[in-house]
Amino acid sequence: MTERSPWAILGLQPTPDSEEIRRAYLHKVRQHHPDLYQEDSQARMAQEEEMKWINWAYTEIMTNPVAKLPHPPEHHASDPPPPQEPSHPPWVVCPSHNQPARSYCSRCHTPLCPVCPGFQHQVCDFHLRQASKRKFRARVMREWAFLAVIVLWGKLWPWALSTLLWGILGYLAALGILELRRLRYFGCLAWLFIPYSLVLAGLYRLYDGLSRWNKEAGDISR
Repeated sequence: MTERSPWAILGLQPTPDSEEIRRAYLHKVRQHHPDLYQEDSQARMAQEEEMKWINWAYTEIMTNPVAKLPHPPEHHASDPPPPQEPSHPPWVVCPSHNQPARSYCSRCHTPLCPVCPGFQHQVCDFHLRQASKRKFRARVMREWAFLAVIVLWGKLWPWALSTLLWGILGYLAALGILELRRLRYFGCLAWLFIPYSLVLAGLYRLYDGLSRWNKEAGDISR
């Protein structure tokens, strides 16, 4: 990848400002991320290729100090040649933390460093948030759908109102057990000392699932 200028790929004039370079890189990633073109397979393949160029351009600029200077200093013929530094392979830089990358995203090939939240799973922040959104969406659909089934079943069959309420309370208590188990020690104390803690914990679990789903969806859209 040497026939294209890294500055032209990022849409920048040569500058030593690392923060400006990083902002330009993130702007290009938001424009050309392959997941934005899921409905068109050909466009997605083209964007995957463009993302490789964008990652290369960012790494080339951040790992080559001479390339970051707008006007490298000129040497006259009489000046002695600069000392040669030992050659070594350049580090690939993580765009989020400006640290040497140790892995790549398995889906979009974004460089990842050990500080990245998705480093262990080899996914970038964008795909990590997508996975979290899918997880909470599945949880919300499962929990609220079962509650809707209980209510509809009570309406279709001639259940007494008290029977329907006991069914809903029993389901909320079951959700509360799951939520208090997640809270561990605090959950055990709440179970022992707070009246109706199972039902309250079940209501909180329903609200918490919706809240987290909306939060992850908002983070991805930005």
